[in-house]
Amino acid sequence: MKYGRFITYPGLTGAEYSNPWTGKDFNSYSIPFEPGKGILSVKREFAPEPGKAVDRILLRATALGIFDLFVNGNRVTGASDGVDVADELKPGWTDYRKRVFEFEYDITEYCSGQQTDLFVAEVSPGWWTGRISFGFYGYRPCAFCGEIEIVYADGQSAIFASEEDWDVTIGGPVLRADIWDGEYYDATVPEPSIHPEAHEWKKAEIFAYDGAVEPASGPRIRSDPDLYLRPVSAVLHSGTEDNGTEYGRIRVLGRKVGDGCEKCTVSPGQALILDLGQNMVGRPLLLVRAERGVKISLYFAEMLNTFGDPSRGDDGPEGSMYIKNYRSARARVVYVAAGTGETEYYFPTHSFFGFRYVEVRADGPAELVGLCGEVIRSAVPETGDFYCDDPEVNRLFSNIVWGMRGNYLTAPTDCPQRDERLGWTGDTQVFSGAASYIGNIDSFMHKWLGDARHSQEGFDGAYCDVIPRVFKGMNGNAGWTDAGIIVPYRLWEMYGDTDIINEHYDSMEKYMEYLTRYGYDGPNTAYGDWLSYEPTDKRYIAVCYYYHDAKLMEEMSRIAGRADRAGHYAGLAAKILEYWTQKYRRGDLVSEDTQTGCLLPLAFDMADGAFRDSLVARLRQKIVGNGYTLSTGFIGTGLLCDTLSKVGEDGLAYSLLLQTRDPSWLYSVRQGATTVWERWNSYTKERGFGDVGMNSFNHYAYGCVAAWMFSGICGIRPDRSAPGFSHFILSPTPDLRTDAELPEGQKRIDLARATYEAVSCQAGDRIESGWERVNGDIVYSFVIPEGLSATASLPAGKTFRINGLDCSLSDLGGRVDGGRAELELGPGAYEIVISY
Repeated sequence: MKYGRFITYPGLTGAEYSNPWTGKDFNSYSIPFEPGKGILSVKREFAPEPGKAVDRILLRATALGIFDLFVNGNRVTGASDGVDVADELKPGWTDYRKRVFEFEYDITEYCSGQQTDLFVAEVSPGWWTGRISFGFYGYRPCAFCGEIEIVYADGQSAIFASEEDWDVTIGGPVLRADIWDGEYYDATVPEPSIHPEAHEWKKAEIFAYDGAVEPASGPRIRSDPDLYLRPVSAVLHSGTEDNGTEYGRIRVLGRKVGDGCEKCTVSPGQALILDLGQNMVGRPLLLVRAERGVKISLYFAEMLNTFGDPSRGDDGPEGSMYIKNYRSARARVVYVAAGTGETEYYFPTHSFFGFRYVEVRADGPAELVGLCGEVIRSAVPETGDFYCDDPEVNRLFSNIVWGMRGNYLTAPTDCPQRDERLGWTGDTQVFSGAASYIGNIDSFMHKWLGDARHSQEGFDGAYCDVIPRVFKGMNGNAGWTDAGIIVPYRLWEMYGDTDIINEHYDSMEKYMEYLTRYGYDGPNTAYGDWLSYEPTDKRYIAVCYYYHDAKLMEEMSRIAGRADRAGHYAGLAAKILEYWTQKYRRGDLVSEDTQTGCLLPLAFDMADGAFRDSLVARLRQKIVGNGYTLSTGFIGTGLLCDTLSKVGEDGLAYSLLLQTRDPSWLYSVRQGATTVWERWNSYTKERGFGDVGMNSFNHYAYGCVAAWMFSGICGIRPDRSAPGFSHFILSPTPDLRTDAELPEGQKRIDLARATYEAVSCQAGDRIESGWERVNGDIVYSFVIPEGLSATASLPAGKTFRINGLDCSLSDLGGRVDGGRAELELGPGAYEIVISY
């Protein structure tokens, strides 16, 4: 932005804030969603100098709040980077104390040429002062900043920059908008961009903003044209009937399935529940016909009530929408029909929702012509795919992918539906490994790590537990804010990104300096192994993470060419390990006799020799003795399967992955999950819903197991001597459990395949790795793209055949090391058959 200044409506203030987490304010049909007075609109007329030829017209814009742009009544949908998909929810979420993003558009096609054109921007509170801001920025108003540049054919230009001479109003059809609560749109109110004369305009007031305006970075927030979800079933209902429970069941008037099932007329007193078949994040696209002034209300839910029994957590009749777990987030859309006599098309632009089900109600007859769910997400390129011969594991992988799509929206959030949707760092760090296979998160995380650095400002170098920061407290907690160290290292491993280490290095040093105030005890201990079934001492976890941080800093210091600091962190790690040993080691075991207690020193290489062997044996006992179920929370689960493979317990990792009893990954799949849940038992068919105070059905943290699907099952792993996959490791580990080792009710996986589009791949190429059990042999299949190479490391067997030729490893320059056959492979396709 060259000349524009932030402007707002004179005397406008933000809404007063009340903390939603201090009360028991749960979403309910009894709570109305009322309209407000409208949102901020700004306008400016502009025209080229008479007779001067125009080359192009550019628009640069940002806002404190979510903004939408219109020229001559048309929404500016051309994307800022040339892709023909609109940017949504601009400017995204940043730490507003420090920066806000600017977007530039070529609006030539929207303009008349030599006539006067009208520009209008709409601004709603969004992440700036909406309820999601938790009042962190005070009761300040929304504000807009922009400039229109007419570039003439002779190279000269004229700039119309936002100033006090621009016009502003409060009003328009968007009468209420909030990220948590939704959008109220009254189509009987004229659009300021189409009928400016219908509104009362005042001259703008300058708003003093202390932060920087920067070009937008990271993937844009966009709809995904490949992910429109249409209803798979529709239930029209009215009133209730008895089923022997307190709430009863909905009285069904009609059911339909398949394409077009949503098409019907909804009358007052009726409601239409649409099942999209998939928990998603985005917005509804509504096509409706109704008389002028008819109010159509949309409600959203992830689940339906199953019995109508409050003792099972139901909040309404059997078959009705379960909305209480949204807590105080109203999550509504209200559309007041214009009554044009034609089909009216509407979608909200100032909010988004997490949902599988949509319920349509109306206070007058409303003909629903169509409704679908439009996925909105940060446009992170999807790079990884996984498939095996177990359909439940495939469903789990799909759930993980959908969870990432929904929660990688401007920041890596914990959940997308309730009064939270925050960038919790614990969720971020445990899932970063899985995320870096499923998508190219490099640019996304670059942006987020900038927010992490800003979160340290004014807090002695501590990262906030949620990033972008919205709290003055909640700083420096173990397993959470270590994300500021762990994520940059992951980006270097997967993408060869040394820039992020150099860019972020001073910030990491500040965090490590912050931790010195606690001696060798490590970070704070607010959360521990969050939501575990078996508690592990929080301080124990903190000391382990402090050691891990120091070791990562030692390596990243070497990468950054800072040998002196590498030596410093090596020395610090040694002292932390000595302290941990004295405080927590008990012979060849540790004081924390839990699955997570055993996992941490194994994952972080804090034990060797007989001590390591004893921990491995004890970990195995803890898992087998627990009926081959896990007892870990966020921290332990993030380490579980990768660590088991690391210590040679691949079979045990398979037994956990394929477990279907609570707690396990497949337990939620059997309960009908289409995304990963916050709790292992967020819903059970036996007991109903979990604690409504914290019960998200789209919470990706436990989806961290996807990293092991790629790196363990299919063995696609980065080589730290060549980060970014120019050279990589292929170490698939088939399910080689014997019949005696199979837990009751389990079958072996006999086929698995994964593909990964590494950053080193040429466009359209992917690394492929898979295996299949054929007549007792294991047939490995690999594709190594042009320009890449790999070290294959396979479980050694009795015979070896490659691309149809019987041979020995030595014939190929390979060798057997530690029970694995190793050989170097260049670009090409390979089929290797090993008999075991």
